[in-house]
Amino acid sequence: MVATRWGLATVERRSTTEHVLSELRAAIIDGRIGPCAPLREVALAEAFGTGRSAIREALSALVQEGLVVSERNRGTWVRELSPADVLDVYRAREAIETAAVASAVERGSYELAGLRATLQDLRTVCDRDGMRSPSQALIAADIDFHRMLVALAESPRLSRAHEPLAAEAQMLLNWHPVYAGSDYVDDHQQLLDAFEGGDPVAAVREHLRLSEELISPVVEHYSSRLRVVGDDAVTTITEEGDR
Repeated sequence: MVATRWGLATVERRSTTEHVLSELRAAIIDGRIGPCAPLREVALAEAFGTGRSAIREALSALVQEGLVVSERNRGTWVRELSPADVLDVYRAREAIETAAVASAVERGSYELAGLRATLQDLRTVCDRDGMRSPSQALIAADIDFHRMLVALAESPRLSRAHEPLAAEAQMLLNWHPVYAGSDYVDDHQQLLDAFEGGDPVAAVREHLRLSEELISPVVEHYSSRLRVVGDDAVTTITEEGDR
């Protein structure tokens, strides 16, 4: 039942903790397992067809990544991101992404082919989706674009520091309001253009703050409407707040 409800792929018994971790992480990030949803070892072990130790290790890793909360005598559940988290995630991203871009500019040599390719991915998805809230494909392409920005610094440490923030940002982008696909592409095109005749550090900062401003009020509106229903503790949103 759990596997069906959340769209989880069954993991064979010989699979490692990494398979479980990857599947759970993806389901949390794209919203199939919603905020505050309980993550019970027994139910998950049954759904994945694996031992509880693999589930326990995967959940522990997700706690470290900030996607899951675990408290003694209360259990483990998907973290609900608040308006304060929006500010924290985006300001942390700003620190890393602007530092990465500044490093690339200071070095004076960087390859923009990766940014151009991910921008084309964004354009392709936007053309398909049209005028509606960002799809999972669009969100993934957006995050990939920003990963590529950080990669310009050629700093493994900056890229590693950025990765958990990318996961949280992906969760937050599920709350992005309706936004014209052409505007979405143009926002990222401006980042690319800034490398060819502007201030890319300032452009990245402005871009991230725009996203923060768009998402914050939506998260604030819906976070107060999350509730736990029945014995299954399935996270839902009231009919008024359905997206």
